[in-house]
Amino acid sequence: QCRLPSQRRLRSPPTTDAMPPADPSAAVPGRQASGFEDLMDLAKMALPDLSPSKDPEGKVAEVVRAYREYLRGVSAERREAPLLAAARHALLEGRAAGRPSLGAYACRAVVGTMVPKMMELCHPDWSVYRGVVARYHDNGLFANVLQVFDLLLLSRPDATVFVDWRRQGSEGHFQYGPPEFDLWAHLFEGSDRCQSVGSRPGGELPSPVIEMSSRINCVFMNMLRGFVWTLPAHDLAALRSAYAAATARGLRPAPRLSARTDEICDRWAASGGAAAGAAVGVHKRLGTPEVAACQLSQRAPSCSEFIARARSILEQVPETRRKFVFLATDDAHAVTAFTEAFPASGSIELICRSGVKRTEGGVREDGVDNEVHRSPCEVGDAEDALVDALCLARCHDLVCIDSNLSIFAALTNPALRLHPLNGILPEGWEQAAAFPDEVVYREYKVAYSPMVFVRSAPSAASELLGARRAGELVATTGRGLDGWVEILGGGWMLVDAERQLIGRGKGALLEPVGPPWPSPSAPSGATDATADAAAAAAAAPAALAATPG
Repeated sequence: QCRLPSQRRLRSPPTTDAMPPADPSAAVPGRQASGFEDLMDLAKMALPDLSPSKDPEGKVAEVVRAYREYLRGVSAERREAPLLAAARHALLEGRAAGRPSLGAYACRAVVGTMVPKMMELCHPDWSVYRGVVARYHDNGLFANVLQVFDLLLLSRPDATVFVDWRRQGSEGHFQYGPPEFDLWAHLFEGSDRCQSVGSRPGGELPSPVIEMSSRINCVFMNMLRGFVWTLPAHDLAALRSAYAAATARGLRPAPRLSARTDEICDRWAASGGAAAGAAVGVHKRLGTPEVAACQLSQRAPSCSEFIARARSILEQVPETRRKFVFLATDDAHAVTAFTEAFPASGSIELICRSGVKRTEGGVREDGVDNEVHRSPCEVGDAEDALVDALCLARCHDLVCIDSNLSIFAALTNPALRLHPLNGILPEGWEQAAAFPDEVVYREYKVAYSPMVFVRSAPSAASELLGARRAGELVATTGRGLDGWVEILGGGWMLVDAERQLIGRGKGALLEPVGPPWPSPSAPSGATDATADAAAAAAAAPAALAATPG
């Protein structure tokens, strides 16, 4: 995982007439002694063995020294500094989370991906290029948009970012439009700073160029996205401001898409002044094991949680202002739930665009998660996603989970107030666990070999306490929540691995060997919120592995 883009980069390349000089914006006189070198210590578990027996020629040690020297020299004024501050936060929080696999993933993302790519783009002695090519990677639309965000921020200010979003046809996620269709040129206007590869005459690019095919910022990656919302306030503000400034120049949606966005957003902005409407944007992702697995909280919150948060925000708005909820979702069930919660006769106006492709979530018969971008999509589906994202960015508040689209909205508008639903368990979960809607047995035998983890709460995002080995018997308290059972002595264990993404194919983890606990009767004060709390923990993936961590 520890590499440089090229070993020759360890020496400063010569400057010739055909190559621009080293980036003046990256060179800061009197480099600080500290910088971000501490990232190498925080991420040391991802570093290879530097002992003479493993690295006899010292080549790997030379790479590590180059990393340290580069990070030591990055001052707070450098363009890459906000991303490195975010990486530091992810490494510290990953280490403190009590989830060894999360901490290890953060280390690999920083040392194996982020730092070497950042050096290629920003190193004061290496950054000699005229353009950067952003090749699409087989992921969702906004994962690819965030890749362009990274390049607009990190590449030389005088370089051009060339985007190649012409898919080949065999992709599993990036399926917008027919093969070879230039999706970037369809969605965005070209500029001197950012343009489609397909817009170049004959496809010729200036030389030299650097090619990048994935995101760079570690908090744009998988579960680490949840650390965006938990950044210290000053670091989050710096990150959002940096991306907003970098993308304002080079990222311009096509005029027809901007016009669609204006038509929607004018409904809460047209009156202006104090009488302008208050708009809460909600980005509700559908419920699939894959969506839950990519959350730092390891769960997909229920519709009721989103609705409750939007209501609580609008309750603080004076009655003299019109109130709006703008719903952007790929979840067909969410449209129904929000329409019932915010009827046309109510004081809050719901805006949800019709004709947008949505699914019911879950898993298809072929075992693939039932997500929009996991099936062939039209160009119009990409347009819809972009218009929804632009509308969310124009709201006053955003209720969201960990998603690339939500991060896009947050970075596009630094003034947007953020309300992430990122708790590892829903409100009211303890009451729901006391009255489980599934049978809980008094005793189980550990069926999965070699062991099953014990966690501090009924969530794979909770602290890892230990494990019980195959064949052991575990007694329970009678409490249960969405497939998890509480065991005597403290801790929770998952019963069936098939209920989450990472456990598919592993089958039952625990086998009941004792009689069931009597079914408890819900107290008279229980409401639908109790049931919602139990449902909200759905799809929480257990971190199953051969050994803990």
